[in-house]
Amino acid sequence: MQSSSTDGLSEVLIWPLSLCELLQVPFSIEDPDYKGLELDVMSPCEKHGMASERLVAFEGTDTGRRFLACAQPEGSNCGFVEWVDHQWPPTMQNALLKLWAMVEDAKSARVNDNLESSFTIHHLTEEKNNLEANYDKLVQDVHQLMSFQEDRVVDFRHLQSAITYQHECRSELVADMNGKDGKERCRGKEKHGEEKGKLELQIAGLIKAEEKLKEKIKGIQAILEK
Repeated sequence: MQSSSTDGLSEVLIWPLSLCELLQVPFSIEDPDYKGLELDVMSPCEKHGMASERLVAFEGTDTGRRFLACAQPEGSNCGFVEWVDHQWPPTMQNALLKLWAMVEDAKSARVNDNLESSFTIHHLTEEKNNLEANYDKLVQDVHQLMSFQEDRVVDFRHLQSAITYQHECRSELVADMNGKDGKERCRGKEKHGEEKGKLELQIAGLIKAEEKLKEKIKGIQAILEK
C-alpha cells in the first residue's frame, strides 16, 4: 500500500491501483477537510486519465469512509472508485446498519403521517363543504319561516279587524234588539255568540301557530350562531 499526506491528514492509506474497481460512485457528504481534486498522489481514473475527486461516503456500512472517484459530471462519469480508508470493523458496520434502518423507519413514518394528514384534510374539507351547504339551506328555511310568519301576522291583523267589526256590529245589534221582541233578541244573541266563538277559535289557532314559528326560528338562530 502507498501512503501520502493530503490536506493536513497524515499517512493516508491508498489502495493500490490494481485493486481499484469500476463501480457506481457511492453517495457522498460534504466534508471541508477532505474535498477537491487529488493532486499530491496521482490516482487518475483509467478512462479519463485525470485527477480524481476526494469524497466521503454517506451510505450503508461505508458511511464516513473516504474515497477517490472520477471527477467528471454525471453522464460522463465512468464510475471509477478507489477507497482511501479500510472497511470499518464489523461492530462499526452493524451500528451503521442500525442507524440507517432507523433513518428509513423515520422516513416511512413521515410518509405515513403525511398520508394520514392528507386523508384528514380531505375529510375536513368534505365536512366543511357539507356544513356550508347545510348553512345555506338553513338560511333559506329561516327566510321561508320569516315570510310565513309575516303572512300569519297579516292574517292575524285581518282577524283583529274582523273582530273589531263584529264588536261594532254587536253594538248595533244590541241597540236594534232593544226595540224588538224577546225571541228575535235571543236569536240575535245566539247567532252573534256562534260567530264570536268561531272567530275566537281562529284567533287561538293563529296564536299557537305563531308561537310554534317563533320556537322554530329561535332553534334555527341558535344553530346558526354556533
